Amino acid sequence: MVDFARRLALGYRARDRMGRVAAVFTFVGHLVGVPGPTDGCRDGVDVLLALAGEEEGPAVILAALLLALGERASVDYTPGMAYVRLEIHPVDLPRLPPFAHLVQARGRFYLPLDARSPRATLGLLRAR
Repeated sequence: MVDFARRLALGYRARDRMGRVAAVFTFVGHLVGVPGPTDGCRDGVDVLLALAGEEEGPAVILAALLLALGERASVDYTPGMAYVRLEIHPVDLPRLPPFAHLVQARGRFYLPLDARSPRATLGLLRAR
């Protein structure tokens, strides 16, 4: 998983921390945006999504990739959805989109990541 996450970030030519985060976030969004097969599993990705579950799967996969890159990320829940809570450092604030909704807890800032769609946006949670 660590090797895969690093190669993924390199493939997107991510130059810094937020670039690596955006790379794995985009990858997971596109991964879950592909319709699953109706007659079983085609490959390991289908097995992984089936094991992780349709509702929690994107958050679990995204958190695993971020953790593999050395990030402080965890799966969190809000009514009706699971998402990833990524710790953000003050030096990363200028690199965030202007509409990103940061969450503060115990003096730390977190960016919510909802990768359930290929059209997902960094820092915004959307109810389905």
